Amino acid sequence: MDRRTWLLAGCVLAFLVVGGGIYIGLAGQNAHGSAAYLDVEPAEGNVSANETVAFEELSPAQQELFERARNSSELVEISADLDYTVFAENRYVHYQNRTYEVAVAVS
Repeated sequence: MDRRTWLLAGCVLAFLVVGGGIYIGLAGQNAHGSAAYLDVEPAEGNVSANETVAFEELSPAQQELFERARNSSELVEISADLDYTVFAENRYVHYQNRTYEVAVAVS
C-alpha cells in the first residue's frame, strides 16, 4: 500500500475511535438502560456521616423521587432521565431531622 492509503486508513481509524468514545461518553451520562428502582426506609442503629447526604443537596427531581419513595411501601421506579448516582453513592439521606436508608435496585 502506498503512503496515501495508509494516511487515509489512519484518519478513518482515528475518526472511528474518537467518534465512538464521544458517543459512548454522551450516551452513558445520567441514563440507564435497564429498569432502576429506589427504596427508602427509616434508618436504624448508628449512621455514618460519610455515607449520608442532606436532602437539600439533592436536585429538585431527586427530592421528588425521594419523597415519593419515602411515602410508598413499595419500590418506586426511577425515570430513565434521572441521575440516581447520589442514591447509589450514599447509603443515607438526612431529611427533616430524620435519617433514611436508601437503596437502588437495578434489573
